[in-house]
Amino acid sequence: MDKHVIIAEILDQLATQKSLIIREAEQAWLQCNFNLSEPELVKSFALEQGKGVDYLNKKVAKVINSAQGRFAFKFAGIYTHQRPYIMRWSENTKLHPSSNKSNKCELSDLMLLAVIVDQDKEIITSRATFFQAKKDDKINNNTQQYLYDFDNGFDYASPSFWQATAKASPERELPAWDDERSTAFQYLILRSTDRRAKLTPWKIDHSHGFGFYFYRLLTMATGKLYLDKEKASGGWSSIVNDALRMGNGKMGGKNRGSFDLDKLVDHFNSFKNHDNYFYDSGEKEGFPIILAIIQDTENKVSNPKS
Repeated sequence: MDKHVIIAEILDQLATQKSLIIREAEQAWLQCNFNLSEPELVKSFALEQGKGVDYLNKKVAKVINSAQGRFAFKFAGIYTHQRPYIMRWSENTKLHPSSNKSNKCELSDLMLLAVIVDQDKEIITSRATFFQAKKDDKINNNTQQYLYDFDNGFDYASPSFWQATAKASPERELPAWDDERSTAFQYLILRSTDRRAKLTPWKIDHSHGFGFYFYRLLTMATGKLYLDKEKASGGWSSIVNDALRMGNGKMGGKNRGSFDLDKLVDHFNSFKNHDNYFYDSGEKEGFPIILAIIQDTENKVSNPKS
């Protein structure tokens, strides 16, 4: 079946559950402890039983799967074996000097990725967003802010990290503003009273509730398209692929044309069974990836690369 037909029919199914998805995505955060620091809070959302991802499986995926038989929904949390640190380029620090003299900061606190696969688990499409998490609606680290709001690229700080990437070099180019930069890199405001996804740049002050963001991600309307064929380009898909490799380092899987994402999909196989919903590397210096998997269990895609 044509990929565009499959995607359109998935969107049609998701539209019937819009209110449920938005409401329960907000409730998924309310199961968490907001006294935790940002890194611990997002990790809790990804991994802990009864919270976040596990809650979404019980309250969203299970309901949608029970309502129809064709599409299988599953949410998964991965805690990677490394946390990516970056160095801002000197050309950018001259224009917008960092408060941190080292010009070093974390790339992200959290990545969300939605992927649609066919009956054979071949990737049809996927979109991702990187987030900086904030427990208040204010900036306390302008090094990270300037990376998201102004910079056109960065270098990875650790050779041991970038040498293992598909690009095998430290330089990465960030998307331009006319190429979905605002939705590719966002801020996540996490308060017990309000959870909001805030578009870059910060001063634009354009945000909406996390539940609405999550619905838009599932319907392929936010984030930015990830293409495996561009994983060594040094651009957006390289950055996403770098994160996938941090998450799947010890996983096996079949290469169906998007190997690093295929590994994650295979690890959480059997998408109507939600018992296996997380992978924890056990490392202290990791970061969470939230994976939303949607499978068309009845059709094989005829044109996945188009």
